[in-house]
Amino acid sequence: MFELVIHRRAVQFSIALLTVLLSAPSSAYDRDRWENFTSMNYVTSIAESPTVIFVATTGGIRRYDRFAKSWLAPLTTRDGLPDNRVQRIAYDSDTGDLWFETPSGVGRWLTGVQSVMPGGRPPAHLHNPRSVPQIPPVFPPFGYYVDDHQVIGPRRNYAITDVLIDSWRHLWIATWGLGVGQAELLDGQLSFLTYGPLEENVTAIARDGDVLWIGGADTYRAPARGITRYRSGTNTWEYFESNRIIGLDDPQIVTILPGGENVWFGTHNGLMRYYRRTGQWFTYRETRLWGRVQALARDNDILWIGSERGLAMLDIKADSLDYVQGSEYAIINALVAGPDYIWAGTESGLFQCARGDRTWRPVADDIAKRKVRALAMHNNDLWLATNVPSAAVRYRPGDNTWREYPLAEIGGRDRVSIEANSDEVWVATSAGAFLLDVPRHLWTHYTMYDGLAHTRVQVVLRDGGYVWFGTAEGLSRFQW
Repeated sequence: MFELVIHRRAVQFSIALLTVLLSAPSSAYDRDRWENFTSMNYVTSIAESPTVIFVATTGGIRRYDRFAKSWLAPLTTRDGLPDNRVQRIAYDSDTGDLWFETPSGVGRWLTGVQSVMPGGRPPAHLHNPRSVPQIPPVFPPFGYYVDDHQVIGPRRNYAITDVLIDSWRHLWIATWGLGVGQAELLDGQLSFLTYGPLEENVTAIARDGDVLWIGGADTYRAPARGITRYRSGTNTWEYFESNRIIGLDDPQIVTILPGGENVWFGTHNGLMRYYRRTGQWFTYRETRLWGRVQALARDNDILWIGSERGLAMLDIKADSLDYVQGSEYAIINALVAGPDYIWAGTESGLFQCARGDRTWRPVADDIAKRKVRALAMHNNDLWLATNVPSAAVRYRPGDNTWREYPLAEIGGRDRVSIEANSDEVWVATSAGAFLLDVPRHLWTHYTMYDGLAHTRVQVVLRDGGYVWFGTAEGLSRFQW
């Protein structure tokens, strides 16, 4: 009898493995080279297995290793989930599998083979919702109060969507916007564990020493709340929320430029400044009349500011603004600082200003008269993303030569971003990310099915051996 049981379990495992191989989405990429960071602070439900606590969120499934007392890599669409918006999870103790429901379908995480099996029907006993216990007395962080239905915060409240007291006498609280709360009932000290960028719709990224600044914008599901600072060395996320910080007036970020004592933010309604030394924020109120600040570039003590309504400059030492006369009707899409010039990409073409000067001139060439969507500089090469016709264009000012690499996806009204080095150019578009192998003149296309958090990519950033992508549903990092 014992031998028969072993054989049956082996057969069941083999069938499960074969089913996964046949039914799981084929992956033409090495998923270990991709990592997605989605906003996992809106929690929908919690489930317990003997070794792992599972936390379902609108950005995927978080996993806490109970024995190691540490977080495992979360499960997202990169791992085979049909959708990052997980509505409900339930653990099946008979099979050891985790069932999940999303707007795009159901499935289960096979813990034995660490893979997703789409489809199927959860066992009947998992359809019955488990009873939600009453929250025992706990001690939340200063300024917060917990009742049975919500977490009351200093400036806003957070609904409680699920509660679990696990078999180890640990309390888990699912919140809508504050992450998951965790406390040992022995001492009752409650902490809220957040993860991922504050905004799911990532529109701006900038490297600043050992941290990454991340900005976002409104979505149809939720308005923007603030700015994220991510420390990759410790995998910690710090949030700056506009409704809690004086001077952080607009949480919708278009561009970010760290430099010196400040970090500059172009927003939907003007220019913001973060003082590193004091940690204070400041919004330049007069820039609200300029509409979206879409581009920033620095020339020593001058900060050039490109907006929907022209070009301006800020004398950083004097802290005084001056508008560039005659630019009122120019829509500035991009600015970049080169060795000799500051370059501006506009709806009317490419312009240049010598460093140390304040006079802008159009670049005299037919290609330079195209609509310029984005700019990037590498050594003495200026790269442009142009529209009508749509292409990535390399311009070498030294010998005044141009080289085009057509790419139709650059066209349209959606955001475009470009990053370049000597042999490779990355372009972010609403149809995915594109990599140009410059010596071979070859484009490679990356989408959600290759590992991106979402196919709508709004910003790209080269960062050493990695490439970061800001997408409509989170942040992606590709090991290159």
